Amino acid sequence: MDNPKISVILPFHGEAPFADLAVHSIIDQTYHDWELILVSNNARHVPLQRLKKIMQNDSRIKLLHEPKQGIAHALNTGILEARGTYIARMDADDIAMPERLERQIVYLQNHRNTDVVSCRCTIPQTEHLPNEGYRYFVAWQNRLISHEDHFNARFVESPLAHPSVMFRKKLIDEFGYYSTENIPEDYELWLRWMHQGVRFYKIPEYLLQWNDLPERLSRTHPNYSKAAFWKVKSLYLAKWFLQSGIANQRKTIICGSSVSIRKKAKDLITHGMDIYGCTDVKKRNLTDFRFIDYRDITDPEMYCLINLIEKREAGNAIVEYYSKSGFVNGKDIILAG
Repeated sequence: MDNPKISVILPFHGEAPFADLAVHSIIDQTYHDWELILVSNNARHVPLQRLKKIMQNDSRIKLLHEPKQGIAHALNTGILEARGTYIARMDADDIAMPERLERQIVYLQNHRNTDVVSCRCTIPQTEHLPNEGYRYFVAWQNRLISHEDHFNARFVESPLAHPSVMFRKKLIDEFGYYSTENIPEDYELWLRWMHQGVRFYKIPEYLLQWNDLPERLSRTHPNYSKAAFWKVKSLYLAKWFLQSGIANQRKTIICGSSVSIRKKAKDLITHGMDIYGCTDVKKRNLTDFRFIDYRDITDPEMYCLINLIEKREAGNAIVEYYSKSGFVNGKDIILAG
């Protein structure tokens, strides 16, 4: 039997109450040359029996067991068994639209310079109404389409939804598996790949229903805390900074001067970055950093700006203001708030 083109990796744990729907959404795809690898990460007996019953009617589905708790362990176990040229991610809480796999594999086959493709996501209005912050986050992700969009936003948040992704399996061979450290495994993988020049794209169609349930790991697990995200973000931000050679050409200024932002600036210094000072809309008397009036920053050949302000739309306002002086987002301004 020939190997399938796509290996869909779907880990699940605990009660997994919606795993049946997720599996059926793969079975109902318009593209049929796939295998679905279910990875039980200490799932309960009931969902296992339900999924085994579904498997009896479709030989393309296989079940693996990963006893070491953690989604990264489960994903790595699934990828080790994957036979496909392409890896597609799926979560047990979500629903793939029927054309998802077809749209994604066609794009990758027609665009050889792109290795990762995702899609826009919808969030259903259910009894567990997504809060305003989550709706804002998904809308922000959905606006990022091109590789440049994803690249310029990579230090703000994770620019694509993990269960919406399809990628070439060769990336794992070249750059390694998911990290099993106590960090957001997907965000670390995106930053690792982008640091290596891997290109991303988001299909502008809504091909995944991303269900934000209260018990979702990204809401409940410490691996997805702000501190865990900053640990990953600061590391790769510093790696980019040092690789780019900006320190030898321009002075780096942090946008924002609060105590928390100055602490983050010091974290970047521990990673090897050279921070010239901080700027803000209000003048501050700082003892640990040089303060520069934001109106004095006018020459992109002299300065590079890194925004660490988390307030919504602050980054866009900074880009809009400094673009009048010739600063370019992603080159002279790095959004990381």
